[in-house]
Amino acid sequence: MAGASWGGSEELWVKCAAYALEKGHSVVVSVYDWGALHPKLQQLKEKGAEISLRKRIFYGGSASQRIKGFFIKKMFAAKEIQALKKYSPDAIVISQGTIYECMFPEFSALAGSTGGKLSVITQANSEYETIPALCFETGRKLFRSAFQLYFVSRRNMEVAERQLAMKFENATVVSNPANLQSYEVCKWNGSATVNFAFAGRLNSTVKGLGVLLQVLGRPEWKQRSWQLNLYGKGEDEEYLKELVKLYQLESNVNFKGFVNDIKQVWELNHVLLMASTLEGTPLSLIEAMLSGRTAVVSDVGGNAELIREGVNGFVAEAPSVNSFGKAMERMWTRKAELQSFGLAASHSISEQLKFDAHEQIINALEKSR
Repeated sequence: MAGASWGGSEELWVKCAAYALEKGHSVVVSVYDWGALHPKLQQLKEKGAEISLRKRIFYGGSASQRIKGFFIKKMFAAKEIQALKKYSPDAIVISQGTIYECMFPEFSALAGSTGGKLSVITQANSEYETIPALCFETGRKLFRSAFQLYFVSRRNMEVAERQLAMKFENATVVSNPANLQSYEVCKWNGSATVNFAFAGRLNSTVKGLGVLLQVLGRPEWKQRSWQLNLYGKGEDEEYLKELVKLYQLESNVNFKGFVNDIKQVWELNHVLLMASTLEGTPLSLIEAMLSGRTAVVSDVGGNAELIREGVNGFVAEAPSVNSFGKAMERMWTRKAELQSFGLAASHSISEQLKFDAHEQIINALEKSR
């Protein structure tokens, strides 16, 4: 991805690459150049992967911003594809942040010219946008010709079918891998103060953090005993700090930065809060549930596929102040049951998800040869 050097969306393709190397395949990884390799990329390199770096281009997250950069990105996509052709790959796996990212004729042409099978992993999708006209027919052709399409939530897949006005016959829903050493439930913090957590990139537009702070800035929340811990970094950190001042939440909101051990987060905190406007199935939600913690989420992406209202958590119908505020109130009225909700979340996700998608993707390509 271009917006940050690493994120939950990178974990699946990295495991795919590592698994392919373990099975004796040659692997070339094409990523944006951030100046220094992320530790997991360095590990891939040490295992034998060739790392191809390309110039980073980032022009925003909305459809209008993406379409403005279409021709610039198309030019660089063509250059990258020319470079990749020298490898004559047997298989090509594209991991894209949202459904718009790979909709260039060059990608399907590359697969055709090399005989390589094309698989596309889509990590998130916007609920409310349509495919830009420039991408529509290209996207339909690309997705129809791909060997396999992978989505990290059923909701993302269904939205993509609506956006492209076509039924996918070659699509599979998979789960991102959890970044945990074990799936054991974390010890419950018996503090009388309820500790809320957000874990992820500090992007207010996508993650709804401005909405969350506005809800917590309401008078009724000023009278309650709670703390909000924000884990992560991002382009909106300074803006969010100004919002904290605006809503006079300085004594309640803590910017914690990155934490490598997710278990440390859930040994302290009781509830995950996600007022997102766009998601796949967020890794932070999967990790929280596996750790025995409940969540308040907005009904986007795969959130409501994992969180069931009043059973293992709370779901806001929309990522708005009004809707998310109501979901927060439902959670607060049942705060004595938060530990039980967390245990229910752990049980439900353990039954629902399998974390072998990296094997599934590579094994499918092997069987198709």
